[in-house]
Amino acid sequence: MAIPRAASPGHWLRWLAALLVLVAAPAAWAQISHVSSSVGTLSSSAVGSVQISKPTGLATGDVMIAIVSQRGSNFPIVGSAPSGWTQILNKDNGSSIGIAIYYRVATASEAGSWTWNFGASDRSAGAIAAFRGVDTSAPIAASGSQINASSTSMTAPSVSPAGANSMLVALYAGTSGAATSTPPTGMTESFDAATSAGPNGVMVTAAYATQAGAGASGSKAATASSSVANIGALVALKSASASSVDHYELSLPSTSLACIPSTVTVTACSNSSSPCTAPATTLSGQTAALSTSGATLGAATVTFNASGVATTTLSYPAAGNGTAVSVTLSGESTAAGNARQCCPNGTSCSAANSCPTTFNTAGFIVSASANGTAATIPSQTAGTASSAYVLRAVQTSTTTKACEAALTGPTTVNWAYQCNNPTTCSAANLMSVNGGSATTIAGNPNSGVSSYTSVPMTFDANGNAPFTFTFGDVGQATLWAVKTVNSATLSGASNAFVTRPAGFTVSNIRQTAAPNLANPAAAGAAGAKFVKAGESFSATVTAVTSAGAATPNYGKETSPEGVLLTRALVLPSGGATGTLAGGTIGGGSFGNGAATVTNLSFSEVGIITLAPSVADGDYLGAGNVTGTTTGNVGRFVPAQFASSGGAVTHRPGLACSPASTFTYLGENFLLGFTLTAQNTAGATTQNYTGSFAKLDPTAASGWNLAGLGGTTTFSAASGRLSLGTATGSWSNGVAGGVTVSANATRAAAPDGPFNAAFGIAPIDSDGVAMAAYDLASISGGSLDHTTVGSVALRFGRLRLANAVGAQTRALSLPLTAQYWTGSTFDTNTLDSCTAMPAAAVNFGNLRKTLTTADTAVAGASFTLAGGLAALKLAAPGGGRYGTVDVALSLGGGATDASCLQPWTPGVGDAATAGANLAFLRGAWCAGTYDKDPSARASFGLYRGADALIYQRENY
Repeated sequence: MAIPRAASPGHWLRWLAALLVLVAAPAAWAQISHVSSSVGTLSSSAVGSVQISKPTGLATGDVMIAIVSQRGSNFPIVGSAPSGWTQILNKDNGSSIGIAIYYRVATASEAGSWTWNFGASDRSAGAIAAFRGVDTSAPIAASGSQINASSTSMTAPSVSPAGANSMLVALYAGTSGAATSTPPTGMTESFDAATSAGPNGVMVTAAYATQAGAGASGSKAATASSSVANIGALVALKSASASSVDHYELSLPSTSLACIPSTVTVTACSNSSSPCTAPATTLSGQTAALSTSGATLGAATVTFNASGVATTTLSYPAAGNGTAVSVTLSGESTAAGNARQCCPNGTSCSAANSCPTTFNTAGFIVSASANGTAATIPSQTAGTASSAYVLRAVQTSTTTKACEAALTGPTTVNWAYQCNNPTTCSAANLMSVNGGSATTIAGNPNSGVSSYTSVPMTFDANGNAPFTFTFGDVGQATLWAVKTVNSATLSGASNAFVTRPAGFTVSNIRQTAAPNLANPAAAGAAGAKFVKAGESFSATVTAVTSAGAATPNYGKETSPEGVLLTRALVLPSGGATGTLAGGTIGGGSFGNGAATVTNLSFSEVGIITLAPSVADGDYLGAGNVTGTTTGNVGRFVPAQFASSGGAVTHRPGLACSPASTFTYLGENFLLGFTLTAQNTAGATTQNYTGSFAKLDPTAASGWNLAGLGGTTTFSAASGRLSLGTATGSWSNGVAGGVTVSANATRAAAPDGPFNAAFGIAPIDSDGVAMAAYDLASISGGSLDHTTVGSVALRFGRLRLANAVGAQTRALSLPLTAQYWTGSTFDTNTLDSCTAMPAAAVNFGNLRKTLTTADTAVAGASFTLAGGLAALKLAAPGGGRYGTVDVALSLGGGATDASCLQPWTPGVGDAATAGANLAFLRGAWCAGTYDKDPSARASFGLYRGADALIYQRENY
């Protein structure tokens, strides 16, 4: 603004006024700015977390907004958020995508990145946008989100920030790893990122714009490059320089005494509560102007203290009885967002710049001491007697205009209390005044005082009568005193004061649904279980006096006060703290001072306590009230188990190349998988570990393993399954590295082949079972099973064939692995694993000239390839010839179980070890498949002394 070189005095005054307007203008005109953004690690494969780096240029006091999103159906998606991040909202569509949005105020030393851990692994994405100029004490002015059907339109719902120059941040996530986004009209893009993986991936994008005024923002629609199911969210950030004052309140007593100054109070209120319950605390040293006529103000300019309150006095010694005076408020240093309020006696506020009072020449004053000025009664505690006060009966001296006694000696005074907030009193009269003996006085609504109770009082020579009072209820109330003396009426009232509850109690904690199990208050992991993690339980919260009686008016305030239950983890020590849902109990739920909440739930395993307090942390502006922390609540147990990552190891311990893709019936195989303990929402219960894990992963029988191949059941009950060992351990609610060794026993007669699905149905000692089953009709019980792997099973046998050869050469006996095809035995071309040790080969029935020296196997062992191998026998020595019977010891011992037993004549068994391949025995000489294979080796068909097998002569 240019300074005028020459102007009239009026012109100069107008210029100066304009300059003062500029200087005094509130800083609400400043705007929030976008700093930068950072996109998290993006993966085209399933991941269990997302890491997002610190945005560049971040400074202390900047406010960061983070969005994380995940595909799938594991909701809510976030298992744990990084420390210092506060959730704004989360949203999911129940089937394919979920989001969570957080904020954090940057400090002087920030980590390089932050990691959000999800409840399950899937394709995930996340990003952070940073903003400067945001109110760091209360950054979020408004927020909202909505689910959108599959479309190219991604819509965030309208929000309504109360202040000027809010920053609107629109955030979206969609079910595509390839789509891009165009920001809403009038908004600037902050980030646009996608994981790839096409329709199986996820995209996140954000845009921002300043909204100059308060009120509805309107919905914000971004456009995706392809049709996606999506979620849109809109967050409004509050400007740091926006006015911290919602409105100003001017308060005077409705009646004043001419002989003593009255107090005038101006309160700057930071919210719309009226009377004010949240004074603005940023105006210390700022001023406001007061004016009046007739009476005299102690100061025409009042100064606000750090609590947002400014006071002065109003005096009118010469006032006649019933003289009306008003005081007008103006000229506040910081402009408020809304109109000024007049609050007579601190209650019943209405929009006005001025407040009236009526001066009388006689009346009552509530004072803190004898001959003192009017006292401001502070907040009280329900059921506890107040400090000592004095009721002064005074009148204006006709000569000095000073106060003199209007009453002396013992007399009675009519007392009443008026319920200002709540505006009606509870049915019983719960206020007593003690002027020598406690007397219960009459309660009256805020609309007017008509009912009084006579209370004995004793006034001294100066008109002072001591008293105390006790209120057995809560809320804001005013004390009134009235007495008629010689046809003249003495009256007076206290300020409106707040009585808070002495505390809260939490009782009747029990399961919400049948059978309504009472909280067992377990002392440790061995204690009785309560409810599942995430399952609803109930509790009754009561606002009480210091004597433990209920305060019936709690929750009936004009803006009903509620209760916040805060959980604290008792056990396991150092475990995940979990989330308490339903812990905020709205004031509307209270009746006669108590509320029963039925939708409490704790997301974790373990034992907690509950601590009650005022829901908004401030009871009618009188501060917070905390209650008695409960004893132990719990033990909470998982709601279910879920398996993942099933893997099969066929024929473990064998060096197979390529790896075996089948297992013989009667042979061991391994099933490997991961088991996760979950709450009712499907999130991992990380505290299911140590002594709180009631399923031993190393107990093979505890997995209740069973399989189904066609109509054939493989289970312990059917006799077709035996279990070996199991491995695994619990950590953070996940049993990782679980393997269960099993053996699908073969029947007496050939059957199969099978491609059997094997499942588990573990039940821990608390009765926690699997979340879902996909294998039905498993015999041996009523339990279904959850598949963890499919195992190809074959009924096999090992066949050894006869061979004839020259006595001067080594002889190979064909060895074939066969399997039952369903109608016959055929070569098992998949078997390139089975190995036969030479030590398991038996010889007997040596004939002709063969001796035991001629019973030797060429090589230490021989392994099948494509189902075939050859048992190679060394050639006899010394020209010997003849036949020898060969049998393989497939059992665990050296003695074979072939059809050649007993050996006659000969040397008997020659093997020194068994092959441990009993599952490859056949029915070679009987109807049962329990015989080892055998064959005859013939060295030379003798023809006289030369023992030739074949000779050809050319002529």
